[in-house]
Amino acid sequence: MTSDERALRRMRQVGRVLRLAARLDVGPPASTQAGPVIHAANHRSFADLLFAAAAFAQWGQPIRCLVAADYFARPGLGRLLRDLRCIPVEGMAAIDLAKDVLAEGTPVAIMPEGRLVPPDEWDEGRVGRPHPGVGRLAIDTGLPVAVAGAAGTEELWPRGRDRPYVRPWKRRLLTMRTGFLGPVDAERSRDATAAIWDGVKACVAEAEAAKRGEG
Repeated sequence: MTSDERALRRMRQVGRVLRLAARLDVGPPASTQAGPVIHAANHRSFADLLFAAAAFAQWGQPIRCLVAADYFARPGLGRLLRDLRCIPVEGMAAIDLAKDVLAEGTPVAIMPEGRLVPPDEWDEGRVGRPHPGVGRLAIDTGLPVAVAGAAGTEELWPRGRDRPYVRPWKRRLLTMRTGFLGPVDAERSRDATAAIWDGVKACVAEAEAAKRGEG
């Protein structure tokens, strides 16, 4: 069994467990093309990682997510992150690590906000401010970019809580919508980041509408 196959098996296990606490509406994948793609998404909750694992498992697509290195030191959680082949990152080294993984032909997922963003810090698009690293990554590699927006994860696992709510009799709805931008045509990282973030915000709006039953 290859490392991708092992990771997909673990992702499916995560999806089965997550479904005990939530109803998942992931929509179609942004792209079915094989090979390296940069995936960018919003970040409201640590449940975003679990939701992403479940979604990519449903699509049958392996993915490696960039995750803050300190999470890997937590008992139990660190093992899960390693099983999912997440990439521990700190500071600007994240971009170089992402380049290395992409060069191997593997897609990566990055959350440009760089941290869990509480609702009181959301802008009118219900997201936080992105860091420009994702734009630099897109420019330097010239690889296609896919975007995703998730809603409901902050209700399942609120920021500051050490575990998600698990109530099988009252499962919370998590929604995700995706889009495909392709290679980003920009010369400056901030312009590339702005284009990518506009795509993420559009997906977030679609996910929020789906959660309300409007789409």
